[in-house]
Amino acid sequence: MVEMIVISFTALLLLFGIIQFALLYNAKTVLNYATFEAARIGALNYAHPDAMRLALAQKLAVLEPVTPLEKLSFVPTMVWDKTKDYQQLVAQQEGFLEEFDSIACIKRVSPTDNSGHWQSAIKAPGGVDSIPNDHLLHRDRDLDSEGLSIQDANLLKISVSYCPKMIVPIVSSVVKNLMLLDRYNELPVSGSFMENQLEGYLPPDSLTEFQTSCYENNRFPMVAQALIRMQTPVGKYSFSDCGS
Repeated sequence: MVEMIVISFTALLLLFGIIQFALLYNAKTVLNYATFEAARIGALNYAHPDAMRLALAQKLAVLEPVTPLEKLSFVPTMVWDKTKDYQQLVAQQEGFLEEFDSIACIKRVSPTDNSGHWQSAIKAPGGVDSIPNDHLLHRDRDLDSEGLSIQDANLLKISVSYCPKMIVPIVSSVVKNLMLLDRYNELPVSGSFMENQLEGYLPPDSLTEFQTSCYENNRFPMVAQALIRMQTPVGKYSFSDCGS
């Protein structure tokens, strides 16, 4: 009887694990596509972080659980209140974008802020320095301190960190506890184990702040990169370090 209980629990955990990691594999596939789309939009918009953020959010919205809209409003004449439902939809989208920054992060990998090809004479929208994009075939191929020519500096490379939700029971808690194991207090405490064991401890050195936040919220951090040639000058905009 005991053996059957142990085997049943193990088999159930294995089944749940397969389901959860299949969902994570699907999320990674969507993230790869969303990252490329964000880079493509960035290539057309001076590598502006806001443009890429919006494009990324649009593609990743399919993976995020959202609060359902209220039922369509009907009046006695059975006329659909389009204005009210539109306002609800807008509020839902704004709420998603506000939460999005806590679960996704875009980082410009190349060109870096230390590149020697930034020119103050050529401004991108917002009055920031930029890297020229015109006549690249005829421009000098001199290398900067990072070993990049101006042609190489016109290749936009971004890295996107994203945390999809782990929704399968048991597995999400197991993954969270294993990844945050170093934060557990070894001394006897009272009250809830998880609440007390995690309180007041720094994340392990192997995890960034962003990754730790993901695990604490039952999410799984993953990273995707994309490389694309710029179609406009590269603007020297500020990007997050994604908690690194």
